[in-house]
Amino acid sequence: MIVVKRVLLISLLITSLFSCDNKFPDYEKKDKDVYMRLLAFEESSKVFDESRYVNATIEVVGSDGLLYKRYKEDIIDLKNNEFSFLIQYLKEGDSCIFKVSKDKIIAEFKPMRFNKITTDFVDVRIRVHQYYKQSEYLSEKEDKEMLEQVILKKYLEEFEVEFKQGVYVKQITKGKGEGIQKGDIITIGYTGFFVNRLEFDKISGSTAFTFAYGTSGQVIKGLDIAIKSMRDGEKSKIIIPSHLAFGEEGSTTLVVPSFTTVIYELEILKLKRR
Repeated sequence: MIVVKRVLLISLLITSLFSCDNKFPDYEKKDKDVYMRLLAFEESSKVFDESRYVNATIEVVGSDGLLYKRYKEDIIDLKNNEFSFLIQYLKEGDSCIFKVSKDKIIAEFKPMRFNKITTDFVDVRIRVHQYYKQSEYLSEKEDKEMLEQVILKKYLEEFEVEFKQGVYVKQITKGKGEGIQKGDIITIGYTGFFVNRLEFDKISGSTAFTFAYGTSGQVIKGLDIAIKSMRDGEKSKIIIPSHLAFGEEGSTTLVVPSFTTVIYELEILKLKRR
């Protein structure tokens, strides 16, 4: 009886120690930066293998809301993906929520930037729909341009936008005066990000860009189209398909991949008429 009591006491002490060490009691601690809670699962023999591909729905949520979203149609190469360190724990059909430290998520996504992370941990919600072997993936693979259109369509379903000569615009702040004309000297500030919400470029304040509107090569074609209908002080969200952005080659800096829709929140900071 004394032995049984000692075993129970030791078990309780061990449980207590692990509970104290766990920041999130309802989650399984994987390491100091990652905690996991399984939401749903299926009996599947298909497990993580870095030689495979996967289609998965992924969302990163912070205290200020959605920070990142990846649609299941955007198939992931597990050898070269920032979320493999989490997907490795999941079988096909699993749904899971992770608590991931701010430092870990930022480190995994360099040089891309997460905006508005104000807490020490963020929620990462992942559902693994299907794992593919390389041969299976290649037979399923869609044309890159077609895939871009599928993902863009899903993104646009989340917003009310106005279609203007190939680009999609949602006004955030109204401007004043007449529209911008060719030759006007304008100063703009903007934040550029992808459909998945990751920021890839930003200019503001001392880095704001001043140029003569209509001058060739100053901004990508999609921005040129959108700016034409803007006014002094206006701020708009501009969604630009790749054929009016960086095209089939991607950006020269290699930051923007080929056939990639880009989004800018752009503001006309200053306008000087020609």
